Amino acid sequence: MTTTSKQIGEFLEGQARENCPVTYGRVLEEFPDLPPLTAAWLSHPLCELFGQLDAQDHAAGRPFRTALVYAKETSIPRQGYFETVARYRKQKTTKNQQIDFWNKELKAIKTYCEVH
Repeated sequence: MTTTSKQIGEFLEGQARENCPVTYGRVLEEFPDLPPLTAAWLSHPLCELFGQLDAQDHAAGRPFRTALVYAKETSIPRQGYFETVARYRKQKTTKNQQIDFWNKELKAIKTYCEVH
């Protein structure tokens, strides 16, 4: 079985409804056909799948579902998430603003998933 962005999106929507952000590792546990994470994020299949989700969410004008995924080491999403937000929304965040921005996005995706 090959994991699709639709499957990951549905998993993240369920996590949003439960108000339960997850680590990257937890996503990989849910989809065991994906390889373990390495330092080579840009070549990992999850990077492409998240990119597809972000493009879909941006096109639909909804919060990013990938906001629900955070790094175990830092307890916030990796820098790529914030770069994606900056690219799609033309909204840059400084390191000091990232946690506040992320918390607002988590609330927005939870609210969106409860309604839809």
